[in-house]
Amino acid sequence: MFFIAFTALSCAQEKPNEKLNVLLIIADDMRTELNCYGADYIHSPNIDKLAKNGVLFNNAYVQQAVCSASRASFLSGVRPNTTGVDYPYSNYFMNEFRPNHPMLAEHFEQNGYYAHTFGKIHHGPPDSLKTKHYMPKKGLNAGSHYALPENIKKGGKNGRGRETPPYECADVPDEAYVDGLTAREAVKVISQQKDSDKPFFLAVGFKKPHLPFVAPKKYWDLYEQSEMPLAPNQYHPENSPSYSTAHTSLTQYAGLNYYNSPNNVLPNDNQRKLIHAYAACISFIDAQVGKLIESLKETGKYDNTIIVFISDHGWHLGHQGNWGKTTNFENATRAPLIVSSPNHKKGKRSSKLVEYVDLYASLCDLTEIDIPEYTEGTSIKPLLENPDRKWKTAAFSQFPRGRNLEGYSMRTADYRYTEWRLSQGKIDSVELYDHKNDAIESINIAYKKENESLVKALSQKLNAGWKAALPEGVENNSNNPIAPPHVNWSDKKITVNRKKTITFKSSEVTELWKLTEGYQLSVKNQLLYIDVEHDANYFRKIQVSNLNVKATKNSVLKLKYKTIDNQPLTLQYHISSRDNWGELSSISLPSTNGEIQEITIPLASDVSMWEDKFEKMKVITEIIFCINAKEKFKGTLVLESLTIE
Repeated sequence: MFFIAFTALSCAQEKPNEKLNVLLIIADDMRTELNCYGADYIHSPNIDKLAKNGVLFNNAYVQQAVCSASRASFLSGVRPNTTGVDYPYSNYFMNEFRPNHPMLAEHFEQNGYYAHTFGKIHHGPPDSLKTKHYMPKKGLNAGSHYALPENIKKGGKNGRGRETPPYECADVPDEAYVDGLTAREAVKVISQQKDSDKPFFLAVGFKKPHLPFVAPKKYWDLYEQSEMPLAPNQYHPENSPSYSTAHTSLTQYAGLNYYNSPNNVLPNDNQRKLIHAYAACISFIDAQVGKLIESLKETGKYDNTIIVFISDHGWHLGHQGNWGKTTNFENATRAPLIVSSPNHKKGKRSSKLVEYVDLYASLCDLTEIDIPEYTEGTSIKPLLENPDRKWKTAAFSQFPRGRNLEGYSMRTADYRYTEWRLSQGKIDSVELYDHKNDAIESINIAYKKENESLVKALSQKLNAGWKAALPEGVENNSNNPIAPPHVNWSDKKITVNRKKTITFKSSEVTELWKLTEGYQLSVKNQLLYIDVEHDANYFRKIQVSNLNVKATKNSVLKLKYKTIDNQPLTLQYHISSRDNWGELSSISLPSTNGEIQEITIPLASDVSMWEDKFEKMKVITEIIFCINAKEKFKGTLVLESLTIE
């Protein structure tokens, strides 16, 4: 009897045919600012411990450094040119690609797994699963973004905005923020798997350290603000095109940003405050990761679970003068990747080049389920077995600047090489950074004569594409079509009007107007005053939303306006359907000497230009404009009304 019982127990413990579980943990906007990645001032004990129990990939790169495009790529297993996603999810991705290509969690469910997702996974609709996706809209007894009453009030119906700070330190429990609630719900579901024989795939997505940098006070208290390290490269890279960086993130919040700071660099005290807040958010997320792992141990599932920790991309913490993502630089494209897998190496690091698009194929390979033939990644399972083996010779990323320009970037062991290509294929500019001598990417050396042959060789390698950079002996037979131009997808049903007139009886109407630096709005005597002050070639624009007017070849924009002095104004504008922007048009607004006049602007050519770029335009949802953008300008435009019909 003893022998039989002992044998049965041994077999139950080994369970040689038991499928491995998967716990995928996704942070948001988290660069490799972790202790285990060398940021020794950061308190990240749980993620560090995870790295000691697995393989840390030191050179993992996303395919496009913005939430929607990156997530669409690694959750589908294909690259941005195949998904067609920039920001947000696109019509093509939602209506044509997704219905015919299961996302990662869906694929696991179709292969017999219990699949459940929590928090921010997609930057769009959740997966179609048997279980209901968990996404808390607000923190416990708090708001959608903030916990302090004064910040909740300032945030209004959107929860955050230009009146709210970019950070918050509140003496509240973890659950006062949505990430704390997400962790709590995921722990609950993990505990429910204790007696289940069915393998599970759980994806848990956290919103931090995305702006605003909010975290309970106990995580702020882990740091001394005066000790926060500043970026070593706080200015735009030498000889780099101006559009290689972007500076919009902090402009969405109160306080200093790139545009209103001396020499476009935040004062050191402001920088340290932001870095302190970012670090607190990392420690906050680290604590939630610890809760998930501890729950796995308590249920007895830890030793049979693959745990993967990633972000969706990196982030500039003042590097290259930028506070944000949306670039092709190392700070935005390089992101954490840690894989703890039973029966594989522990406490190892791999310096090999890997890509986030590899995640789909890797998890399929590790759990022995089929890898769809259309996927464009490469399983990193061989690197878990031998972290130092030969691997890819390059990693590929890309990022658009508007509709007519996109940067295609390649990271090799020694260089970052980027070509900025116009829509017709012509190269507008080139960047080359030598990581042997300039790891912070501070000097673009592409135009140095001694580098001509190197630039030519790297250009050939970039244009040969990702398949030519695969490990020796590895092939990828995917043959996916290139997606059509991005058109924003939305599931919001709108009422289409034949005409929309905006008047200015109160300042509330301007809540639908998205401002940018250089423009101020005020309502006086039922007139909207647009005060303008900017430098030359300043094409930052005001966006007017929620118009929802039927688009026709006879559409017109009517402005009742006046100028305060004798100076004529130039209005650069373009129309949009669901935030898909066309080309800028330009029209002169004659001086009115202080009297209200009306001008009618035909939109037929603007509708045609939009349709040439995208698809048939059914509705005009927004219009954006800038004033005297090409010249240094200070002045005022006054509107009595704006009409589209």
